[in-house]
Amino acid sequence: MSRGAKVGLAASLGAFASLCFAQSQTATASTSNVAQGPSIATCVACHGALGAGSEMGVPRLAGKNPEYLAHALSMFKAGTRVSPQMQTVAQNLSDSDMRALAVFFSNQHPPLVKAPQPPAPELVAAGKQLAEMGAGTSVLACFSCHAAGGKGNGARFPGIAGEPAAFTVARLHEFQARAKAAPPKAGTMTAVAGTLNDTQIEQVAAYLSVSGP
Repeated sequence: MSRGAKVGLAASLGAFASLCFAQSQTATASTSNVAQGPSIATCVACHGALGAGSEMGVPRLAGKNPEYLAHALSMFKAGTRVSPQMQTVAQNLSDSDMRALAVFFSNQHPPLVKAPQPPAPELVAAGKQLAEMGAGTSVLACFSCHAAGGKGNGARFPGIAGEPAAFTVARLHEFQARAKAAPPKAGTMTAVAGTLNDTQIEQVAAYLSVSGP
């Protein structure tokens, strides 16, 4: 990102940058410097203070593996992962920008986003069963790939605990659409999502939304 572009964006997003800087005192000195810049302000404008996510379906960034976050940004920039909003942001980021943002958000631990109405206990219980045990031989347990508690497993399998329910539902539907468009490779998230029905998706989303990351 050019110096001129940074200055212009900083002027329009200064309020967001100030908010994020004020809430990031636990970050290291290097990531605190990132928090003062325009890129972090752009992120929190949608992803919430410290990357907590949004009940409207914007994913949580806080606490995720930095390698995963940086790789996701690189895919948005390359267009191999599609999101018009994210591609607009990522196209102006350098590799060092992506890495700095990834490290910053990986070090943040804001509270979970709370929905206007908490999910029904029966939904949460059913979702817990699916996440931990799956459903027979047809539906794999979420945690078999995403690690115990959905905390994430390296750069390939992101943390899924604490994601707003609306995001999990939308993301799984996205994978399902891919599965319908072309036969997915075995073991991929596309293949797994293709085995879920709408009720199971709602259950898993409810459980993950109240699970600490």
